[in-house]
Amino acid sequence: MIEVLCFAHVAEELAVRSYTVSAPQTIAALRADLAERGVSGAERLMFAVNERYETDEYTVADGDTVAVIPMVSGG
Repeated sequence: MIEVLCFAHVAEELAVRSYTVSAPQTIAALRADLAERGVSGAERLMFAVNERYETDEYTVADGDTVAVIPMVSGG
């Protein structure tokens, strides 16, 4: 299983801070799943696997933890 950690608006829109999915999954598949669940701006989300940022092509393995991180802005 893959643990998916949600932050900021992602957690608010899903009404959960974390959930699990079966492995293996690509980041692209996780992104598509979030879009299907109605998460706004899914195309702009960043993903860190085991505390390392990864691209859509990366395959997440069993036991990995994925953090879903919305883009932030500030000044």
